[in-house]
Amino acid sequence: MTWINRFSFYFGITAILTGESITVRDSYNTLLGSQDPIHATPHITNLIRNGAQELSTNEKMELAGLGLAVLGEKIVALAPIDLDQSYDTEHFRLFYTLDGYDSVENLDYVIQMGQVFEQVWTFYMDTLGFEPPPSDPDASHNLYDVYLENLPTYYFGVTYTTNASISNPACVSYIRMRNNYSGSQFNDHTELENIKVTAVHEFFHSIQFGYNCFERLWLMEATAVWSEDELYNGINDLYRYMASWFSNPDKSIDDESSHMYGSFIYFQYIDEHLGGPGTIKACWDNSNSLASPVHDISIAAVDAALEPYNSSFEDAYIRMRIANRILSDSENADPYSYNEADGYRTVVTGPPEQYLIFEQGNIETEQDQSLRLYESIYYSLTTDSPVKIELTKSDGAFSLSSILKHQGQQQWTVRTGDELNIDPEIGIEWLSLVVSSLGLDETNWDFTLQLKDGYSEDFTFFPPYPNPSYGNTVHIDLQVISEQTIHLKIYDLLGREMWSSTNHFSNPGLATLVWNGLNKEGRRVANGIYLIKSEGRSDQIIHRITLLKKSE
Repeated sequence: MTWINRFSFYFGITAILTGESITVRDSYNTLLGSQDPIHATPHITNLIRNGAQELSTNEKMELAGLGLAVLGEKIVALAPIDLDQSYDTEHFRLFYTLDGYDSVENLDYVIQMGQVFEQVWTFYMDTLGFEPPPSDPDASHNLYDVYLENLPTYYFGVTYTTNASISNPACVSYIRMRNNYSGSQFNDHTELENIKVTAVHEFFHSIQFGYNCFERLWLMEATAVWSEDELYNGINDLYRYMASWFSNPDKSIDDESSHMYGSFIYFQYIDEHLGGPGTIKACWDNSNSLASPVHDISIAAVDAALEPYNSSFEDAYIRMRIANRILSDSENADPYSYNEADGYRTVVTGPPEQYLIFEQGNIETEQDQSLRLYESIYYSLTTDSPVKIELTKSDGAFSLSSILKHQGQQQWTVRTGDELNIDPEIGIEWLSLVVSSLGLDETNWDFTLQLKDGYSEDFTFFPPYPNPSYGNTVHIDLQVISEQTIHLKIYDLLGREMWSSTNHFSNPGLATLVWNGLNKEGRRVANGIYLIKSEGRSDQIIHRITLLKKSE
């Protein structure tokens, strides 16, 4: 294989990282020693970004087989020049050969590859509204370059950044795809399916490099994996990452080991509950506007994308961790559901849990000093009597949530706060706690959970959702312990009654009432803040809800 002398765009990132970042040594070992199919792009990118200081002379020479060269201590990409034929589609130029080591079986393979890439282009640019990857100003054409080659055995495909002279934070790129996907290492899917998931994944990297060539690898990979299922739902190659990811909740969401591939589940949750694919695009719009060669802005970019939905990086993180325990597609699980939960359950059953048993009259204490930022720990709690759970923060910020599955029902009750009370009289199939570490300004995360005697509850009125409503029906969840009649009334801020409902509950249980935003006369109420008051036999609870028109 020979290469043209085309230097790579080079930079070093000295960002403040939260999760573990892959080292040059990690990337080298993965690229040269993996015995499993890999997406090589993050490792190639890591080498280009951080240089060859950690590598020996012999190791630097071995990079030539990966399409890389070492200039001083910098690592640069060199595009192939010995593919003697090309095939143009509307947006791509595919380089290939019918002879020798890199040969494709026939022209039909090339045509099929071009058709897939055009589908991918339509998906990103026409459907999701992304900007195309920047063109190479040194090229003689305006098409995106894709090279079909005999890549190392376990590589799906690779996207390389170049040193073409364009304005920061963008960089030009090209893609190398396999000359076949017929090897036994790819037998989980057909050759066409492998082409599809690789093309959509790698071309998203080319788009990402156009938005922010400095971006953290975890955000690049998690959203690229998300995109596979968004376009080619049903291939489900991404299921391969779930078992390891779910079994390691004690790894940060932005950890840049292979864990980052499974972090797609975070963006899948956002897609389904916080604005759809447009929110993922907004993450990259913000990555572009916030881009820095020396600071990690990945979390800030997600924060800004979620702000219009009254959410944040940490809010979505907490919700996702709850959804991962429930792991259901039932509408009763909303907003903690996944559309493909049944499929996920073919490979995972949920996160591992530590076991806690509470007995009335005792005080149980559980301490943990192992969590780092954006990691979580799950507990399975067994109790026959009311229990009060208190979270004490020794160092750092935390979120504590309880997840209660109702006996014999597709119903769950979720509560979040530093003090929670659980009354098992409601009928519990299982009860879990999840503690998550939060707070970018913190440096250490230690906490104590204390379990002691709780109290029997009359009824519980949970915060209504979604809030703000953005034109959606408002759901009102009630958990009733003892027989009683519950009166619900909704008032505007002037105290005028807008809507009311009275319901009698003969048995303990969970009920969901809905308000469609209409008043007692059946007319839609104005945008604004409303008070929802619930009154039972002995308790009275009030929540606020913001009613807004559907967001554009």
